[in-house]
Amino acid sequence: MIDQVEMMAGQRRIIGDHFRYNGRHDSIVILMHGFVSSKENNYMVAEALQESNIDSLAFDFNGHGGSDGDFADFTLTKAIEDCKAAVEFAKSKGYERIGLFGFSIGGFVALGAMKNGVKADSAVLCAPLSDFHAIFGGVDLKEWKESGMLRAPNLGLSIRLNYSFYEDGMNHNSYESYSKVTVPMLIVHGTNDDIVPISQSEELIRHLSNSHLLKINGATHNLFSNEYAGECLDSIVKWFKAKL
Repeated sequence: MIDQVEMMAGQRRIIGDHFRYNGRHDSIVILMHGFVSSKENNYMVAEALQESNIDSLAFDFNGHGGSDGDFADFTLTKAIEDCKAAVEFAKSKGYERIGLFGFSIGGFVALGAMKNGVKADSAVLCAPLSDFHAIFGGVDLKEWKESGMLRAPNLGLSIRLNYSFYEDGMNHNSYESYSKVTVPMLIVHGTNDDIVPISQSEELIRHLSNSHLLKINGATHNLFSNEYAGECLDSIVKWFKAKL
């Protein structure tokens, strides 16, 4: 079963899809999508979990998909609030054990949420951003601040996004602070990732006390659109079945 649900993050309405199998369950995985994306991009993960009798909740970040807000006003702090709202919604439905899944910038949000009080029992991050500054290091910050346009050829982006996104993201950018995160965590990263280099995840696990890095040889940033999708989905499902 799939039910569309609404949650409130402060005054913002957040839209999600609740994937449930036909049975009683006490655990759920919260699914967080990547940048300039939507909850639909996590359907493949949700369906793989559902086939293994694991419930999940895929939602749109503020300013994305059906959720409230203008994309130009999107920030990581708001996204962390969205994650908190999703976790509280899951708890209100009787779920006792919470897993977090984040792809790309969704992984950065998951890390930020766990650093800021969100209690999870397990997590999987795929191609996660963990060094915010490095990703935007080649951007003309002065031009971005003056124009309100993010132009990042290395990311294939030319979009209207307020400079406050960068300022806010830098406030969350600290490898040292990840030592606060002790949740059992699987990190899946392609060795040929041309958006978020695997070196970020290699550095990340140095600061996490309970993590494992699975390297997908030859895979690029989009782990789920090619011949590596099966291996990635299988590793995600196996992790949550064992750790959630």
